[in-house]
Amino acid sequence: MIRIGEDQETIYITRGDQPTKEFNRLAFYYPIYNFTTEKEENYMFQLEDKITFVVVNKKGYTKEEIFKKDYTLRDLGYTEPTEVVEIPITAEDTEKFPLTNKTKTYWFEISLGDDITILGHDETGGKKIVVYPNADD
Repeated sequence: MIRIGEDQETIYITRGDQPTKEFNRLAFYYPIYNFTTEKEENYMFQLEDKITFVVVNKKGYTKEEIFKKDYTLRDLGYTEPTEVVEIPITAEDTEKFPLTNKTKTYWFEISLGDDITILGHDETGGKKIVVYPNADD
């Protein structure tokens, strides 16, 4: 099982599961304020923009990475700039979570370049990825 929660921010994954046709990518956009038009607009991602998806342990002040993936839009198969980017999730990605016999919550972050957080810890708290153990583990 891989799905997005009702809050549209929390990701739920069963460790080791193969993504389904309905959900196999994380889609996101980056709203920015345009001071010229005085309106919020979506950032236009460029083919060479670096997108990073990282998952860290929830507890503590250190960012112990569970896994990290870097992409450019070109790496993801895009041939022109876009407002919405989709990051693939694979069964191999879900297997990178440590084996446990209970549900475990981690935090995730999606960033643009090395210095702009698109989706991550904000005024509502950390963005969660909840991992369920696989029955085979």
